[in-house]
Amino acid sequence: MRTYFGGGRRPIQVCAFCFYILEVTKTFLKMDKLKIVTELKKYFKVQELVDRLTYQRWGESAWNFLDGRLLEVILVLRRDVLKVPLVCNDWLYGGKNEQRGLRTNLSPLVKQKTDKNVLYLSQHNMGCAVDLVSAKMTAEEMRKLIVKNANKLPCKLRVEADVNWLHIDVMDDITKKDKVYFFKA
Repeated sequence: MRTYFGGGRRPIQVCAFCFYILEVTKTFLKMDKLKIVTELKKYFKVQELVDRLTYQRWGESAWNFLDGRLLEVILVLRRDVLKVPLVCNDWLYGGKNEQRGLRTNLSPLVKQKTDKNVLYLSQHNMGCAVDLVSAKMTAEEMRKLIVKNANKLPCKLRVEADVNWLHIDVMDDITKKDKVYFFKA
């Protein structure tokens, strides 16, 4: 018997074959982006995931620049795995962070690289990465819980190691087999 966590319902015990069928079916029944955003709004405003300029230009439509896989991972981590408040960008609340989510060509980190003619292929630029912190849990504690609960994640997850924040992205490295894998920047 194996424990199956599906669709946010209570875990159920199923045989190994049924578990396999449920997992395969789940990949075809993933939440659509609108439903994900609707759920995610219970925990995050779009301003917390994009920079000030993006929000000023696009408003609530800025959700469209964020990868649906990333949004679903953030939702699952916040609601089902970590279960603690998470902070990405805090500029909306007077904080100094606005480059921890989506980064654009005008974001200082990106602009500096471009001005120096340095190739910069961050997953942040593609709407596929966020850097998160929590007042309730260290980054290392979060990383350990994510690995322990990898079966709850909707897709592969790349996690930055040895930093005091939680960097996650949904870059699908074809050389990696693990659901959660680590890298050093």
